Amino acid sequence: MQKKSLMELVEENIVPVGMQCFTGNHTVIEVMGAAGFDYVWLDSEHSAVNPHALEDTMRTCEVAGLVPLVRIPEPTDYTAARRAVEAGADGVIAPMVRSAADVRNIVNALTFPPAGERGMCPALRVPGYSVPKLTDYIRHNNANLLVIPMIETVEAVEQIDEICSVEQVKLIVFASGELSFAMGGGPSPEPSEKLRQAHRDVVAAAARHGVGLIGGDIFNVTEETLGKAFDEGVSVLCLGIDVMTFRQDCERIVGVANAAVAKRTDRHRPAAPPSGFPSLH
Repeated sequence: MQKKSLMELVEENIVPVGMQCFTGNHTVIEVMGAAGFDYVWLDSEHSAVNPHALEDTMRTCEVAGLVPLVRIPEPTDYTAARRAVEAGADGVIAPMVRSAADVRNIVNALTFPPAGERGMCPALRVPGYSVPKLTDYIRHNNANLLVIPMIETVEAVEQIDEICSVEQVKLIVFASGELSFAMGGGPSPEPSEKLRQAHRDVVAAAARHGVGLIGGDIFNVTEETLGKAFDEGVSVLCLGIDVMTFRQDCERIVGVANAAVAKRTDRHRPAAPPSGFPSLH
């Protein structure tokens, strides 16, 4: 049975659960699917993703039953965006957008004429390497294109209503960490009032335009933090980054091992390295 798209899940009031994947490792992706995740956020902004290898990653996502999203390197990398959807991505995540024009330019690059300027080619995975199916694919793409802006610049917050009004923007990401730096702050566990106000403005604009929010605490997943995310309007959960989640579990395991050894008088263990997540301890 063909899996539902991310937006189909949202429209049925199903809360999709996903994780950012920096490794692109196919075994990790299969494990995510086996564990019950609904989608995977494949990263090519901070990670090196070979465009040809991306096709095999999409095949793994299909086998694992995961909806694939791809974060492109930057909002003006239209080639990376096009290759992502040609490989089979359900949508593209655009980092560092600063204006509605940035988003519209991505839409233009991913939309076939006459609505956009994307080039046509039947020798692709998505139309099944088929000339007859290309017409159906063009129609489906233009009707269902999903571009997900990351709101992580001051300019994007200032233009949030315009960004949310773009037809192909059905979901956004409020990236508090990057935005905090852009506002002159830092990686403090306590957000500034300026950042809190920006969050309120973005959430309100998204609600006005019927745009969903992707969010959730990626380092501290508890019922309490998820409840807070829902209260703040989150409709799609993004919980964790594969490498950081693995490190957290490794730290936990080493901590348990050290605690067990400490109870023995005949054995010992070196102290664990400093945690990569000091604010959680």
